[in-house]
Amino acid sequence: MKKDVFPIDQINEKDYHEWVKEVGDRFRKSQVRAATKVNEESLRFNWSVGRDIVLKGFTNTYGSGFFAKFSKDMKKQFPEIKSFSVTNLHYMKWYYELYPAENNLPQLGVDSMELIFRIPWGQNKLIIDKCKNNQEKALFYVRKTLENNWSRAVLQNFLETNLYERQGQAIT
Repeated sequence: MKKDVFPIDQINEKDYHEWVKEVGDRFRKSQVRAATKVNEESLRFNWSVGRDIVLKGFTNTYGSGFFAKFSKDMKKQFPEIKSFSVTNLHYMKWYYELYPAENNLPQLGVDSMELIFRIPWGQNKLIIDKCKNNQEKALFYVRKTLENNWSRAVLQNFLETNLYERQGQAIT
């Protein structure tokens, strides 16, 4: 029988409780990192579906009924997943249209695609609603959301009060 490295009767109670707290803290941090990775992968997936819709020209082929048809077909495959609503599929298309190519925004000094994948889908949808066809404005709000850790409500407030226009429209 293998001996314990630290026999239970020799463990300092204070050290043990500190270690338990430290393990709990590490676990919470790993959970946050995991959730962040899941969010990022989900956003990359949404962008790629939007890309497929645009590049394959499905809206031209199937007309205005495309989104309903695709939504229905995806819900058959994944009945428990809510991401394939008609509305969400439109947002996926608009997401790609707002940011159509990877590494296409050198003016930021960072990979802009990495920025857009760091904020939650709800915040991205708000930005899409208010910044369609204005990539620079959209990225301004993405960056501000990241810098200031804005909630959806805070972001919505700054979008509605036109922070971008009030700050001179320049990203520095």
